[in-house]
Amino acid sequence: MLITIQQVKSNFENLFEVSSFGQVLFRAKAPWMDVSLPFNAEHMREIIFTDASGEKLYTTHYKLISNMIEEAVPFKYLITKEQRFGQFEIVGRDGNEGSFYIMQNGVCDNKFCIEHKGRVCLGYSIDKGKNNYVSIYENDTQIAQITKPLTVIDNLDVYYLHIKDGYASMVPVLCFFTVYYDYRKYNNSGSLTRNSVEISVSYTYGRNNDKYNPNWIAREFGQGAADELEQMLGNLAEQGSAQARRIVKIVGMIFLVLILLAVVLFFVLRSILG
Repeated sequence: MLITIQQVKSNFENLFEVSSFGQVLFRAKAPWMDVSLPFNAEHMREIIFTDASGEKLYTTHYKLISNMIEEAVPFKYLITKEQRFGQFEIVGRDGNEGSFYIMQNGVCDNKFCIEHKGRVCLGYSIDKGKNNYVSIYENDTQIAQITKPLTVIDNLDVYYLHIKDGYASMVPVLCFFTVYYDYRKYNNSGSLTRNSVEISVSYTYGRNNDKYNPNWIAREFGQGAADELEQMLGNLAEQGSAQARRIVKIVGMIFLVLILLAVVLFFVLRSILG
């Protein structure tokens, strides 16, 4: 199953639409205004996840005291072999249903953790060239992959989530996790943009790099699904390149106009002053 998590607004609000086969399944809203408070208290603001009609399904609750205690000792994981960062409760209709957090087990050994209704999944993030990938495992089985292009137009991030057949019950929480992942890793809160583009190429190294299997989508969903993803990624990269060319042309024209105005002003002043 392929699900697209598309940020649809980044100015004054961080809004997302979650869709599959052209149908909107969910919507989400993350904090926008960039603030800095003691003890990371700005994270007390909620990430809100709703169904397509706007009925609330999940919100986050930042575990302020737990995070303060857990993060108080720098590099605690070197001693305890485990340290949690950015712990957010998953609050559903019936209360606490689990949590999202980052687990550090050693140098270059970290992963995203998804605990939900007794199930535990681990997400391993890696940059490979023009894309970021999160391979999601339950026990030793990979059940999903998030693919994020590192080309971003107008601060509107997009994620492609492939979920293995048989795990449909986890679709809502994994989509909610994707919005949390964006908030923790790619959030541009407080930024106002128009006609902008960011084109990045990045490679990361970690002890869990082998968790990413470049052939997983083709193996689980067929070569056609893998080709479809590559086409979408390629189309976005081309749109980003076209946007960058337009920006360069606009900047060049503005620069040329400024030069012409400076030349005209020079001759006007020269004629006035004799």
